[in-house]
Amino acid sequence: MNLHEVDRYIAGTNLDDVLDRARLLNKEGIGTLLSPLDRTESAGESIPQRVETLKSLSKQMGMKMIRGGISVRLSDFGFMEDPKEAIEQFKVVIRAAEEYSLALWIDMEGGMHVGSILDAYIELRKLFPHLSVTLQSRLDRTASDLRRILTARGRVRLVKGEYPITDEPGSSDPDEIRRRYLRDMELLFSEGAMFAIATHDEIILEAASRLQKNHPRMMEFQMYMGFREDRIRVLLYEGGFPVTLYLPFGKHPEQHLKRTGVLS
Repeated sequence: MNLHEVDRYIAGTNLDDVLDRARLLNKEGIGTLLSPLDRTESAGESIPQRVETLKSLSKQMGMKMIRGGISVRLSDFGFMEDPKEAIEQFKVVIRAAEEYSLALWIDMEGGMHVGSILDAYIELRKLFPHLSVTLQSRLDRTASDLRRILTARGRVRLVKGEYPITDEPGSSDPDEIRRRYLRDMELLFSEGAMFAIATHDEIILEAASRLQKNHPRMMEFQMYMGFREDRIRVLLYEGGFPVTLYLPFGKHPEQHLKRTGVLS
């Protein structure tokens, strides 16, 4: 893959690049969700340094009046090693984002961590009502997890999922994953209040468009940068739906490109 092809899927290697890209998209009416790709270890940062980096990102977005939010992983705060300390560090980042009215989304990680991440989210939700979390429809547990979050009046980004669980029936079958997604999405439209439908699947996009017209909710469509961006503009300009583009950025995009299928 040459540099031009990488640029299609990565918003930049540094903060200035991604902020410029976000500002241009905002001018088109497209929301932006900035996602730092460099983990603490690859960026050579300690956890306190990562906290300061994310605080700076919030400040720069606020000062430049970028419309959107930030997507983060709890593992970047040492959640798997010391959950209690990680949450304290994460709270600092949440407060910085809220100061500039930015949305903060928690990315989901491997299946073995789903339960602990959701437990943490439910507790954080009591303090930070605009905090959001990601659920993966490929997992058997997601239907019950979704009901739990809706009961807590949480905000969800629904994805198919990047982390297959090989011992779960259907967790790698595209048709079964789509069926689960459609089921979970119907529950969101039935009982949810604020959520994001994050997919490039045309069948799901069409179904969500119909549901939103029939049962309007505070929802938005989300897609990765570089994937079906023409469809985002159709949803926005012809459908009148809120849309957000997920903007990954950083000096080490390889893992992201592999997960999204750009690199095999």
